[in-house]
Amino acid sequence: MALRIILKKIVGEKCSSIDDGEKVLDLIRPELMKGFMVELDFEGIKLVLTPFLNRCFGSLLELFGRELIMTHVSMKNTSDELLQRINNFINRKEEEFIQSRDRKTLQEIFDEDGLVDSDL
Repeated sequence: MALRIILKKIVGEKCSSIDDGEKVLDLIRPELMKGFMVELDFEGIKLVLTPFLNRCFGSLLELFGRELIMTHVSMKNTSDELLQRINNFINRKEEEFIQSRDRKTLQEIFDEDGLVDSDL
């Protein structure tokens, strides 16, 4: 059985702040670490802003990866528009993480070879 998180009870009608995202993240993270499923219920949620998405979904993506999030976190009572927005956010964040890892890898290679780009 999945843990059901009713967002309206946790953060109110607006999922707007970093603190809101942190509250939800703190509930989801231990469940995912145990390999359990989590259900986020968006019933009654009027607004979802980027700071919330960054702290909650961005952190989950960084900690667990896209595949685990997609298989272990389900969203209920969401509009198609909100679901698309969350998916787009996850896609953008994943791309940012990939680019960041690629830059770090290239920097490590340059550092090992003693190559320096003086224009950076």
